[in-house]
Amino acid sequence: MTIQEGAWTLVDHDPLTGRMVWRTEQDGMTHFRTDYPVDAVIDDNERAFNESLHQRFGDGQRVASIPLNIYFEQLHEAHLQGDKQYLSQWLNDPNNRAFRTFKGKV
Repeated sequence: MTIQEGAWTLVDHDPLTGRMVWRTEQDGMTHFRTDYPVDAVIDDNERAFNESLHQRFGDGQRVASIPLNIYFEQLHEAHLQGDKQYLSQWLNDPNNRAFRTFKGKV
């Protein structure tokens, strides 16, 4: 059975993680797209963030929960290089707010 989503064809699905890999052909080239379900992570982060509103910030406080695909795509290299400024900037960026689990500025 072939599963289609527009021009995309599902080529792999991991039922444990929900990850789906899709393929399409355009202008003689093959393109792949990988979808990761992050709704549960974002919902958990929102709950944790709201619970942190009356807590104090301290050492060892978890400030974010980031899906691994995003970590490896956007943060891994900075982490390996010890670039704390970039990591803080990324965590404080309003565009990445969905991954924060604690209020305040890092």
